Amino acid sequence: MNCFVCGGEMHPFFEKNFSMAKLQKCEYVRCENCGLVVAKTLYEMPHDNWIMLNYECHDKFFKGELDDMKIDPKARQRIEYQSELFEDMINHGIFKINWRTLDYGAGNGLLSDKINEKLQRNWLKKFEAYVTSEGKDYLSPEEVLPASFDFVVTTAVFEHLLGNKGDVEKIIDLLNSNGVMALHTLICEEVPQDPNWFYLLPIHCTFWTNKAMSIIYEKNNFIGCAYNREAQMWLMFRRAEDFLRLESCQKKLRGNWTLSEKFVDYWKTKPYRNIS
Repeated sequence: MNCFVCGGEMHPFFEKNFSMAKLQKCEYVRCENCGLVVAKTLYEMPHDNWIMLNYECHDKFFKGELDDMKIDPKARQRIEYQSELFEDMINHGIFKINWRTLDYGAGNGLLSDKINEKLQRNWLKKFEAYVTSEGKDYLSPEEVLPASFDFVVTTAVFEHLLGNKGDVEKIIDLLNSNGVMALHTLICEEVPQDPNWFYLLPIHCTFWTNKAMSIIYEKNNFIGCAYNREAQMWLMFRRAEDFLRLESCQKKLRGNWTLSEKFVDYWKTKPYRNIS
């Protein structure tokens, strides 16, 4: 098996046992070049089984049958901060109120609802493949077209993407040539070789390193990157004007920022739960 990011050869890393109907033992492999780790079992799972596993896990999560506070104890605090940050960005002209925007993998829509409530308008639209929602602000698959969005945000999504199926490119390709992507996921210097690591959920299939994400960043024509520590979110820009505007007024924005023309490889320590 070869790495979908850099083409490097992937080698066995460890195994983990689960007790799901469609997943018992999962094998994880690691790229010798960029360090990306993927769940080989999930990457090779028949598509119908993968869909069924996703529906089962998402259904349990959003019905409260899985302890989301145990999985991600600071999720609500972080999402509130992200919504406030987006409001700041709009108020300072970095994000535009007339942009076509998308919360991809919006789940129950908590982030979108919070920012839309603050703005008192339906600014951030939602799309979700695995949660049935009847809200008028959820877009249909037919409305989510390539190169049609100025801004796309994904929170806790990139760890769910099957790279060998083109899932990563599908999301990034939703941006137009001047688009901005906001990304929240776990990106680390080195993935722990530990089957008891908290991040190994049944439908987490791709585990990102700084080197792997840097390659994705460069491949997709981003020219500026900013990381906000409190929001735990990367902003990746394709238009220099937008990035320079952020750079010029970052001191007026909430939180601590790290900016670079390259991907911001912020996290260097191993990502265990004691890291906030």
